[in-house]
Amino acid sequence: MVLCLAACTGNPTEALLKKNHQDVILPGDFGICKGYGCRRYVKTGLAPEEWRQIENIFVPAPVTAEAERQMIRQAIALFERFVGPKTGTDQDAARAVILNFSTKGQMDCIDEAFNSSTYLHLLRKAGLVRFHALGAPLHRGNYITRWPHNTATIHVMGQPRTIKGEGHFVVDSWFHKNGDMPEIIPAAQWAEGWSPDQE
Repeated sequence: MVLCLAACTGNPTEALLKKNHQDVILPGDFGICKGYGCRRYVKTGLAPEEWRQIENIFVPAPVTAEAERQMIRQAIALFERFVGPKTGTDQDAARAVILNFSTKGQMDCIDEAFNSSTYLHLLRKAGLVRFHALGAPLHRGNYITRWPHNTATIHVMGQPRTIKGEGHFVVDSWFHKNGDMPEIIPAAQWAEGWSPDQE
């Protein structure tokens, strides 16, 4: 019961990134988290043809940061569609059910934040993402004001790296099922409790 209630309640994502991102070497060799709170870390990778499909999303190369963010959304969704069947996360549901007694193939926001950060790391390392840098995972909520939640982030190159800065965005795939495009919105808006059902 304690493990089931722990979904999204901590903020270990940055530590997980530091611990596991030495495994991020090539598109064909990286790891993803699942099982709530990264209870299961699974090594996986993309086949060369799969990686080419990711690269093709960025052809022609974007000429604005806004266009690049739309391509990032498409790329992360495609990563999930490729990785899901290989790691048993292809049936991952939207959001994370708090009382879930079968989390093996499901992901909470900590898993999603780690995985999206991994995909962003690979895209940036390959030179496909040029207008944005990978930011530190962001946390909101304290049980009193709202339920805790975590997400990956990106920053527009050359702009201040602050939550209130115009160039700071969250990349949140937790709101949707596996293979759907993540939400990319300003970090300041997300930190106030934003969710897609508010629109």
